[in-house]
Amino acid sequence: SAGLEERTLIVFISDNGGPTRELTSSNHPLRGEKGALLEGGIRVPFLLQWKGRVPAGVVEPRMVSTLDLFPTVVVAAGAAPAANLDGVDLLPHLAAGAATGIPIRAQHYWRVGPQAALRAGDWKLLRARGDPKWQLYNLNDDIGEERDLAATQPAKVAELEAAWRALDRQMVEALWPAGGGGGRRAR
Repeated sequence: SAGLEERTLIVFISDNGGPTRELTSSNHPLRGEKGALLEGGIRVPFLLQWKGRVPAGVVEPRMVSTLDLFPTVVVAAGAAPAANLDGVDLLPHLAAGAATGIPIRAQHYWRVGPQAALRAGDWKLLRARGDPKWQLYNLNDDIGEERDLAATQPAKVAELEAAWRALDRQMVEALWPAGGGGGRRAR
């Protein structure tokens, strides 16, 4: 049908990072794999096309989330999303001429069994599987999460941990085990 691509928002997104334990994929230069909160487990391809509405060939460096898909699709369909959604309508941020220096989302929170993370700008606070201590990375300088800055940046760890805990208090207890964590909150 003529004009179908101009009337259709097309989205492709991967399901977490590659399962490197099976030796079927590589997440290089990212560390981690599917199921981990390291960048190799959570940073994935996310492609969006809407001819005439979203510029083609643009690589978006700002953090987005799958949570942003629902409000984006609702707006694309001509409706208004509920005000209490965690996601953000991406369309105004991705439109031609949109200001690229303004963050789309200020932070993002994860809690998966014993794992926890918070991303705020270029900073990432991480509690990995099997390690109760927080790790700190600056993803702008270290996308592979190889240099833990927690020992040299204790104030940043405290700031981000407080933000993580504030978000965590808003969440309900897990109703099922996640990743062998027994379903209890990681504290």
